[in-house]
Amino acid sequence: MYTKINLQSNLIVFGIPLLMILSLVAVVKSSFFIPTLSPFVIIDFLITIPLVYFFLIRKKKLTNKTTITVAFLGLAIASVILPKENQWLLSQVKVYLLPLVELFLVGFVVVKGRKIIKEVKKNRNKSIDFFDVMQQVCNDILPLGIGSVFASEISMIYYGLFNWKKKTLQKNEYSYHKESTAVSVILGFLLVVVVEMFVTHTMMKQGNVQGSFILGVLSAYTALQVIAVLRSLIKRPVFIDVENEQLILKFGILANATIPFSKIKEVELTVKELPEKTTIKYFSPLGSSGGHNLVLHLTEEIKFNSFYGISKKATSLAVFIDLKNEFKQNLEQYI
Repeated sequence: MYTKINLQSNLIVFGIPLLMILSLVAVVKSSFFIPTLSPFVIIDFLITIPLVYFFLIRKKKLTNKTTITVAFLGLAIASVILPKENQWLLSQVKVYLLPLVELFLVGFVVVKGRKIIKEVKKNRNKSIDFFDVMQQVCNDILPLGIGSVFASEISMIYYGLFNWKKKTLQKNEYSYHKESTAVSVILGFLLVVVVEMFVTHTMMKQGNVQGSFILGVLSAYTALQVIAVLRSLIKRPVFIDVENEQLILKFGILANATIPFSKIKEVELTVKELPEKTTIKYFSPLGSSGGHNLVLHLTEEIKFNSFYGISKKATSLAVFIDLKNEFKQNLEQYI
């Protein structure tokens, strides 16, 4: 009986907004549609439907953050179904409103982030850094997927432009960038980007200004991302958190995992190339290009976050640690 009621409730919550969306699509695609209706269609997609959805989920277990997803979904659908000549209001929203929303979110994240950082410093929690704080704040105020992307973008700017202070490793912290091939791979990619920027500059001289300018901006931003990744490798070491009985794996701002000591079965030192068919997963998003010198075998499957918050699962993780022997000996004291 409870399952039946719950199913009916979910049908109402998702069915009504879906029916409204389908109705608007049907109106726009019908012969009755006239251009003067376009602003009302856009308002329905961006305001009316999200508001209806919000009121429907108020007393449900669904988070209010999903309302933002519904609004962005409406924006995307309106952009696709409306004729381009009838998208004036939509283009104004994209040009003026979205940047304002983004600035508001950045401001809110900064204010809330500062509070969390103060709390972290007060509690002397060494396992949490800027990127972790951004992930926590952005996932609190935005849907999970969007929050992770937003946190990554803010962290890119932070590590790429601002955080140039030298990092000194503390007790139980281990680097992974000094001896691995990861830095060489990332530097190689940066070299490609620099060459591309040089080619773009040449295109601008030859007269293709508009296209080359866009490519130049994209190349510059990509270069900033690569520099941020390189800097974050130094700033975010692996940490054996004895106090909380967990191992915190990090690969810059590209990957992170928290593994309780109780779930670590064995630490195997190995540099052998992994076979194609294996249950062992590379922790680094660079895969085999980043190299590994040890494998963490786990008692059960765990989830860890990769690039832009993409969730992955593993029962064994291939990792690179500069001081692998010291790391293994230290970790084995607690597992």
